[in-house]
Amino acid sequence: MKILHVHIGTPKTGTTAIQEFCVENAAILKKKGYCYPILPFSFWDASEARNAHFLVAQITDKDGNVLEEEAEKNFHKGVQIIQDLFQKFDHVVMSDENIWLSMDTIRKDLWENLKKEAQSRGFSIRVIVYLRRQDKYLYSLWNQRIKSKRRLEMSYEDFVDMINVPARLEYYDKLERMAGVLGKENITVRRFDGGKFEGGSIYADFLQAIGLTLTDEYKISQGVRNLGLFGNTFEIKRILNGLPRMGNAKVHQFVKERLWECSEISAKNYPCEMMSREEIANLLETYGADNPKVAAEYLNEPGAELFDNTIKDLPKWQKDNPYMIDDVIRFTGAMGIYLYEENQKLRREINMIRHPFRSMLKYFKRKLRSKK
Repeated sequence: MKILHVHIGTPKTGTTAIQEFCVENAAILKKKGYCYPILPFSFWDASEARNAHFLVAQITDKDGNVLEEEAEKNFHKGVQIIQDLFQKFDHVVMSDENIWLSMDTIRKDLWENLKKEAQSRGFSIRVIVYLRRQDKYLYSLWNQRIKSKRRLEMSYEDFVDMINVPARLEYYDKLERMAGVLGKENITVRRFDGGKFEGGSIYADFLQAIGLTLTDEYKISQGVRNLGLFGNTFEIKRILNGLPRMGNAKVHQFVKERLWECSEISAKNYPCEMMSREEIANLLETYGADNPKVAAEYLNEPGAELFDNTIKDLPKWQKDNPYMIDDVIRFTGAMGIYLYEENQKLRREINMIRHPFRSMLKYFKRKLRSKK
């Protein structure tokens, strides 16, 4: 049986970590009959590790007009590549977190079309989806947009009002629509919760979901793969997004990296939520009837809650909080220190060019002193 495993997110559930893990361990996966391919597509808004992005990517011309025919060509080209891979492998693994959002917007017929292709080409489809508690997911999605979109200035309240929340947060309804096409037995649901991961890590959990076991032969790079912004740093970034030069990718990355230096300190000084305890409770109540259905029907846990519904005793974030000035000063300092260090580095390089022999002599003197 040839199986296409499609990991669809949801966004902000460790998807980047899973994708990079699969890329890093591609050779090991191949030995086990699994292929995580890098496809010959290039999308400005998606890394090559998001190898399933072609399924939902929109193609536009220089004027922003959507080129549906080009997207359709990519879809069929990608499916043909998958079929070719099945000549060598029994399992092909693909991932893109944008599928969860796009299947209700620009690609409403995704699963019908993909199933039709699978049936004609002789492979089956298995979907893996990670879910996190609705309030946490909504906040993380907004945080990601503020962090990643160079010109997004939308406040959290405006974001919640704008986004089509039911299409993204009514998990049971979405899963049922998928199951109506693919079959419930072909959908694997996982909780994005460190205490619920099979094998104790998201890597072990994901491998188990596709039929493998995490062993010592797999490599796991250290560090956080997709850092967020916390405390007041997301508000600083939101405001800076309005600057015209933030449209430059290098400028945007430079600013984001300086904010990362301050983010952990800000979060420690001002732990908070974007909603009050009452607002979070009201949001969770909206899905209080359907979430247990997901646990019962997709996780085989009748009578269980899908998530831990404990609400932390934290204040709602306020713009005039007493820590904002400190965080602005801290961010300004981080910028200044970085620029100072870069300036010193350039001075040394210029001196090397102007006085190469003097610089070499100083270098060897330092080496000799260090050996004494």
